[in-house]
Amino acid sequence: MLVLKSNACLLSLVALLMPGAAPAQQDQSAKSQTNAATIEQAQSLLSAGKIDAAIRMLTTIPRSEANEAQMSHLLGLAYYQKADYARTVEHLSFAVGRVPEDNLQYRQDVQMLGLSHYLLGHIQEAIPYLEKVKSWAPDNVEMAYTLGISYIQTHSPDKAREAFARMFSVSPGSASAYLINAQMMIRQQFEEFAEKELQKALEIDPKLPQANFLLGEMAIYRADLERGIALLLKEIAINPGFAMAYYMLGEAYTRQLNWDAAIGPLQKSIWLNPFFSGPYIVLGRVYLKKGDPTNAESMLRRAIRMDPNNFSGHHLLAQVLQQSNRVEEAKKEFELADRLRTSSEKKQ
Repeated sequence: MLVLKSNACLLSLVALLMPGAAPAQQDQSAKSQTNAATIEQAQSLLSAGKIDAAIRMLTTIPRSEANEAQMSHLLGLAYYQKADYARTVEHLSFAVGRVPEDNLQYRQDVQMLGLSHYLLGHIQEAIPYLEKVKSWAPDNVEMAYTLGISYIQTHSPDKAREAFARMFSVSPGSASAYLINAQMMIRQQFEEFAEKELQKALEIDPKLPQANFLLGEMAIYRADLERGIALLLKEIAINPGFAMAYYMLGEAYTRQLNWDAAIGPLQKSIWLNPFFSGPYIVLGRVYLKKGDPTNAESMLRRAIRMDPNNFSGHHLLAQVLQQSNRVEEAKKEFELADRLRTSSEKKQ
């Protein structure tokens, strides 16, 4: 009888508890449905470009184990679209470890993390993410470029060459790969590494176009004019239709104050490529120094028509006009040149 009474009491207790359990479960289910609907609204706002509204909405949703990965992903995506890369990294670093690697969201998060770290200057941190993206999308040119630049920034020239070789569909051990790698290094101001790449390129192919030009250009910028001129003459012998080689050769001669020697290369550069303002400006300076204001003005006005905001062109033209006693015209050009220089300095 005692057992029966105990069972009866237990059944009574269960009966008393059951009615209260159903409303609690229903309430939790309703909250989950509301949160899911809010997340969906936030996604729609993001798709419509209403990023701030989406962020405000997402920050009102209570976090739970069920939604935290998606919430962090969406906030990371929102901040990425706002170019707030620090917050992007904060949210996506949390999200990426909480979804399977074969998930589309994981791949999106990894790509955004790689690019965000890169844009923040966290190059070392960016590389593992960029390498993962490369393994999924080997033909993605933007990611290959970003990875290659990251390798340059972290002093890994061999890896950079492999990345750019794949990007430009050349063999990593070819002269072309070394040349391309050097060009990218020069753009990143890693001239010391670039010079080694160019020397290797010429070992593989002594007649490779542009390699001597780049070496010559670097020598001229370092004021090693004799070596620069010799390298440019080598380039011209290999690649006689290359306008930039003549332009740099003319520039080198002007730095030696050898005005007469500069004229021929600069004219050839213009004849090969009449749409680049650089040689017109240098030739204008040459004619100014030689006391030929008519030809100087002609060259500089042609340069300015092509490049109206070129400070050097306007400043040199002002000097030519001043030399020709055209005082008012010279004054206007000097004023314009000063405005352009000030504007350029503000942008830097």
